[in-house]
Amino acid sequence: MFRSHGILIVLTLLISGCGGSTPESDGDDNRVVIGGSTWYAHLPAIYGVETGIFKKHGFDVEFRPVGTSSDRIKAISSGTVQFASLGQIAMLTQMANGNKSFYWVGNQDIAPGFEGVVAAPGITSFSQLKGKKIGLVIASSVEITVYQLLGQNGMTSSDVKLVPLKPNQITTAMKTGSIDAGAVWEPHFSRIKAIEGATVLGLDTDTDIYKTYKTMTGPDVLVIGRSWVDANPERARRFMKAYWEAVDAVRADPQGALNAIFDRWFKDPEARPVLEKNLTKFVWLTLADQKKVFSNDGLYKQTDEVLRILKDEIGKIHELPKFREWVNTDILPFE
Repeated sequence: MFRSHGILIVLTLLISGCGGSTPESDGDDNRVVIGGSTWYAHLPAIYGVETGIFKKHGFDVEFRPVGTSSDRIKAISSGTVQFASLGQIAMLTQMANGNKSFYWVGNQDIAPGFEGVVAAPGITSFSQLKGKKIGLVIASSVEITVYQLLGQNGMTSSDVKLVPLKPNQITTAMKTGSIDAGAVWEPHFSRIKAIEGATVLGLDTDTDIYKTYKTMTGPDVLVIGRSWVDANPERARRFMKAYWEAVDAVRADPQGALNAIFDRWFKDPEARPVLEKNLTKFVWLTLADQKKVFSNDGLYKQTDEVLRILKDEIGKIHELPKFREWVNTDILPFE
């Protein structure tokens, strides 16, 4: 989800990243498909492919655009993708469904303030949305954001009609009047904000979740295929070492990272200034930070709260999964 201001960022045809062999390479055993999109959180994966970081560590990696977070975790489950970044809500929903085809192995960024609820012209408050339609992506962070913001404004989901849409459908639906408000992340968030007369009613940073835990309502998480890891844990550890090396490189020089991938991966040169601006607001976490992420001082308490909301307020899940059973920090190369 690379996010921009009213500019459609189009990802080019898939790039097979890392052909060739290295002393560590053993053919298809080191072939990895990473599922992602054009959101900032996926920049390290793209950068790692483009600059040969994965190849250096013995991997033949392809970064493959795969729709939504829900699509990505399905691709992990089917084995067509081995590694992906996606939204926490999609991951937790699959955990609640008993899907044990993956491990949760990281949280690579903090990016609050990049999504929210925007109302069509003439609507300037949540109370004016009563009985009206809100377009949003189901099983995503914006679903939690909407429920939180409605509740904080004395409303519930029964006071509005929630319309499931894909991210790229929301702007058109707003412009045509099919919905009265949209809840989405960047770059689509900027596009609906740019509609003349539109009003931002609330951001994810306005939610109680953010105020309590200082995280997005559905942070970016990293998942990896369980069978791929279990078949060769040392290989998985080596892959994660390469991934975190790519994160460190992007964190150290986001402008340089953007320069390294932009011409080959993006078609619209007008997108560059917006990408540069937004990247300055993005916070990358490190490998060392993962020790805190996987703790009660990190995402564990936030995850408990989000699961409660999914079960008790939204009715998205029926039982609370023991999410820690999906966590695998053994393959994180802390040493």
